[in-house]
Amino acid sequence: MASFYIPLSGLNADSTALNTIANNLSNMNTTAFKAQATNFSDLFYQQVGTSGSGDAIQVGGGTKVAANETNFTQGSIDSTAVDTDAAVNGNGFFVVNDGGSNVFTRAGDFSLASNGNLITSDGLNVMGYPAVKGVVNANAALTAVNIPENQVEPPSATTTFGMTATLDSATLVGGSVPGQVQVYDSLGNSYEATVTYTKTGTNAWSYGISLPDNLQASPPTAAVVTTAVTPTSKAVGLNTLYTYDFGSSEGALATVDKASTLTIGGVAVAIPAAGELVSALNGQINGLGVAGVSSTLNNGVLTVTALTATAVVSAVSQDMAGSTINYSFGSSGATTATVDPATNLTLTGLTTGGNTATTAAPPIAAGESVGAYQIALQAAVTAAGITGVTVSNVGGTLTITGANMTTSGSVIQDPVASANAAGTLTFDSNGNLASPATNVNGITFAGLADGASTLNMTWDLLGPSGAPTISQVDAASSVSATTQNGYASGNYQSFTVGSDGTVTATYSNGQTQIVGQLALANMANLQGLHDLGNTEYATTLASGTASIGVSGTNGLGTLTGGAVEESNVNISTEFSDLIIAQRAFEANAKAVTTFDTLTQETINMIH
Repeated sequence: MASFYIPLSGLNADSTALNTIANNLSNMNTTAFKAQATNFSDLFYQQVGTSGSGDAIQVGGGTKVAANETNFTQGSIDSTAVDTDAAVNGNGFFVVNDGGSNVFTRAGDFSLASNGNLITSDGLNVMGYPAVKGVVNANAALTAVNIPENQVEPPSATTTFGMTATLDSATLVGGSVPGQVQVYDSLGNSYEATVTYTKTGTNAWSYGISLPDNLQASPPTAAVVTTAVTPTSKAVGLNTLYTYDFGSSEGALATVDKASTLTIGGVAVAIPAAGELVSALNGQINGLGVAGVSSTLNNGVLTVTALTATAVVSAVSQDMAGSTINYSFGSSGATTATVDPATNLTLTGLTTGGNTATTAAPPIAAGESVGAYQIALQAAVTAAGITGVTVSNVGGTLTITGANMTTSGSVIQDPVASANAAGTLTFDSNGNLASPATNVNGITFAGLADGASTLNMTWDLLGPSGAPTISQVDAASSVSATTQNGYASGNYQSFTVGSDGTVTATYSNGQTQIVGQLALANMANLQGLHDLGNTEYATTLASGTASIGVSGTNGLGTLTGGAVEESNVNISTEFSDLIIAQRAFEANAKAVTTFDTLTQETINMIH
């Protein structure tokens, strides 16, 4: 029977080899797949005698599969430009978690779960070290790497600013040079801070720092504006014509305020309900039954005809659709707010005759209060003949209310500034800044209209090397560069994986922040790993426990973001092995058929 058992063991072993090769070929395109090779070993040997020299004569019992070794060599790196992909260059495995224990994979074709966690293709969390405020804690326990999708990075107020400027030494005394730098408050609103350099003498300049606060108008709110409609009278023969102009744009749909009173010939015309149409009022007048009184309505103009002896007393008011707009000068506005001369608010409304007029307040003086500006704007509105528009100031809030009214332009506040917002600069004979010799601290701007915290800034007169950034030369004045460390809020946009595994999120405000660091693991005996499928492995006693760290340390490889590792299956090698396994299988099958023939011949000898 050994004649059959031996080739059958070969058939079994060759079948395993063929299955291994087929599995390799079927996973040629599987991300980070590692090819396997089937190794054989011979079985026990039976001694059937000895030679003349006493050597044992042994006959083998066939073959078996000794091992299926995994080839853990590096696969090619394929760039995908997909944020969520990552590839390991060199030793190591990604650490992923199935909800209970860590397992390991080389496949970095990750994706994002609905909660922002980075996950494998089969939903396992990718593990790494957490980061707090952009600083990774590599001593902390591993946690799921989370990407801040749909999150907003909070703003950061400017605390330092600087500018590189050259001042023309030939500038006449009193001449000035402005330099602008954009800064941010604690709520993320931006401002154009202006440093104005003014020549005061030889090698001497003064500076002043201003921060105009561009106020945001409140959304217009609907309002009902009551406007008096004063009649004109005209004698025509024995009659007098009283004309009430409700505006051609309103026509017969104009409404009359309920508080209006109209007395004709001693008879009061009562307005029964709010919002009564002027066309209804026209009908009421005609229905009074007062001798010699009649009324007509044409295109919004109500004309009452009465005998000269009939008295018509008018106190009619028109209800008009209007709006209210507020400009808040902040908590300090009630007492100290001032309006910046750059304010350019204009207002457009209707005149008594129904025409459109536009006006702006007179020029604004430096340091003009919001109260003075309100008075000037109201005077300008009145002078332009615009009716039904009121400008008021209560507690530092400029309020504009009116019908058929629109505004354009900006209202700009001067925030309250500290004493350090002004000072002097002196230069030596070589044009180098002699004083101040240090940065200017304590520049504060309070009372910002948006309610942000007081801006507290330092002007960096000295650059990173310690050399002054302001100089005086015999050349045209200029500001060549500015710096500041604040920024507005920003929405999450994308993330990248660095070579050391750091995961860095990018926001719409141009800021970046490290949100974690991918962990890598390695084992003493890779052949001892238990293959779980999905290109994932678990440790065993044979493999040893995983040594976990960050890429580039302790023999671990580095990472490439936006790329994946390809399968390391070599099709040429697999086809060669396939031919060899096929021939071995055919040879063992031939041995079986040969032994079958011999057995048949032996049986035939009996007959």
